[in-house]
Amino acid sequence: MATRTRVISQNKAVYVAPTGWGSHTELTPVTGRSQIDAHHLHRVDTFSFEMDLAGARQDVREFGQLARIGTVNLTEINPTLSFGYFLGDGENELALGFQKSITGHLATPHNAIRTGQMCSGQLKEDPILKERNIFLLTVEEGEDAFALTDASMKTEEDKHDVVGFGNCFVSSYGANFSVGEIPRADIEMQASNIVFYTGVNSGLINPSLNLEGQRTDSGITRLPPPTSATDSLPLVLRPQDVTVSFADTTDGVSAVGGPSFSALPIQSASIELPLAREVIEALGNELAYAKLLEFPIDVTMSISSLTRNFASGALEYALTGTAENNKTDITLDITEEGNPKLKYLLKGAVLDNQSFSQGLDDNETVDLTFSAQIGGAATTDQGLFFFPQADAPDFTVASGSAHKESVQPISFLSLEEQ
Repeated sequence: MATRTRVISQNKAVYVAPTGWGSHTELTPVTGRSQIDAHHLHRVDTFSFEMDLAGARQDVREFGQLARIGTVNLTEINPTLSFGYFLGDGENELALGFQKSITGHLATPHNAIRTGQMCSGQLKEDPILKERNIFLLTVEEGEDAFALTDASMKTEEDKHDVVGFGNCFVSSYGANFSVGEIPRADIEMQASNIVFYTGVNSGLINPSLNLEGQRTDSGITRLPPPTSATDSLPLVLRPQDVTVSFADTTDGVSAVGGPSFSALPIQSASIELPLAREVIEALGNELAYAKLLEFPIDVTMSISSLTRNFASGALEYALTGTAENNKTDITLDITEEGNPKLKYLLKGAVLDNQSFSQGLDDNETVDLTFSAQIGGAATTDQGLFFFPQADAPDFTVASGSAHKESVQPISFLSLEEQ
């Protein structure tokens, strides 16, 4: 176990790996022999987690005593974790279980065949994609985690500590873009287990649990040396690389009037994808029997812009029901020096709110909120679609699917090969 006087960000690295409980033959570990190689998440700049122990605990009291006679845990303790990172080529999203929405190059025309929603794996409750294990490595004080090599990971293992989070479901995904700021993503997840490993970074017993609360025969995990870059990953994306466009509206305006969407000088934009889950418990199970997505799922895109031109319309038409139910497709496209990097497409969005404000000697601004509902996993006319860079590593191997992308560097290795 390492001895430190403090822990700072340079000592940290964040990893993600499959839980090992999936049914896909190439991802199911062989009992007692298989090891998961975790994947390092890039450009992470925030990480926090907490455990609410009191929320799952109930006091046992009886007549005749003022104080409790004991405590008992009646419900599952669900640790929560959140982290953020600078957006890149989509590799982090794919490693976390999201799916790309198109086959082929990112620059494929707008009407190309799409494979489904960004959260298709979660919608289908795919055993491989719906949950992940997260690992937080802490190295020796005064050392950069990125300075580690395969050799030093072994020789300095006794100076490393790891926090493992098992059965992590994404509960919220957000992407944020603003003038003067680096585009970033923020993730919130809910776990079923936390394990603190000391003096080790390889051979980590899988922190994920089955319904009986056991984690035996579920494989072990190795953390490879973290790296600061890959061939396809940009240093960072810039706000000037981001464009927002609207399509399929009546003359490019809202149904009740207001700003013209076609030429807005947008100052900031954000996407929020909530993936809240309903916890289902059952007699005889120590842990939750299932954690199922709550529907409907409303994806929102918030846009703040300077006001330029107004379009005709009146609120009375919306109030009387005579205004058309106009929908729009909003594309948030990110390119670096002309090379496509990321694209988000919100299809079938409606305008929920518009707010105008102006101060003395200030430009008038308008805040717009659009929303769309997630359809089925293969629905293509509404929802949120995700287009990563064409050569971004793809880890989204669907259970039982004949189509298989490369699963490296997330893979299972025989312990005899280590």
